[in-house]
Amino acid sequence: MKSNFIKVLCLAALMLTFGTDSQAQFRHFRQSIYLNGVLPTGDFGSAVSANPVTGTQVPLTFINAGKGAMVGFGAGYRVSYRFDIGMGEVAPYVSGDLFWNMLNGDLRNDYLQGKMTAPTYFNIPIMAGISYNYDELNTNFPLIPFGEFGVGADIMMVTREGSSGNYFAYKPSTTVCWMLGAGVFLGNYVSVGAYYYGLGTHPMDYTAKTLKDNTYANLQDETTGERQLRNIGSFALRVGFHF
Repeated sequence: MKSNFIKVLCLAALMLTFGTDSQAQFRHFRQSIYLNGVLPTGDFGSAVSANPVTGTQVPLTFINAGKGAMVGFGAGYRVSYRFDIGMGEVAPYVSGDLFWNMLNGDLRNDYLQGKMTAPTYFNIPIMAGISYNYDELNTNFPLIPFGEFGVGADIMMVTREGSSGNYFAYKPSTTVCWMLGAGVFLGNYVSVGAYYYGLGTHPMDYTAKTLKDNTYANLQDETTGERQLRNIGSFALRVGFHF
């Protein structure tokens, strides 16, 4: 009887130990969801010039593709693991985001008048990095400042443009990217921050089918004799939800 009682106590102690450790691990592990407003920089937000062959701005063709973006939107997901270092916390993380930008309004109107489909831009930065927040301020202070940095790869996609029987499609491209951001936590579960994303230099290349099926595409390729490269960047205002 006594032996069984001791076994039960040992089992209960073991379960309590594992349960406490599991809860502690869960407190360190964190998932985050972000909503973003995205302002294009570099070539990405630059003005579109007239096409040297047609004298017009639309369709962009690969001579101007990657330009003329307007303010866009995005969402992201992150997993991180927090460590207390005595003067705040550090949190290594991995993340993925999706940014979406349309062309500016004047260009979209030109496409509409020409009864053409306008291209849109997608950027998907996938990163690993580290975040630091300083939570050693007075416990009554409602804001906890943080800063973070990340590096990774950005996938850029330009949707097709043009009109029926005269479409131009673009190859997706991938290049090295980085991010630097800072902001504040509003308590434990919500944050706001300002970020800069250097999304790399992306080539604007037609798909093989476009070059094969579209005489105008071949003409443009022969006219320039080289690939068009775009410096893509974005400022982002982000609201994060952490759980």
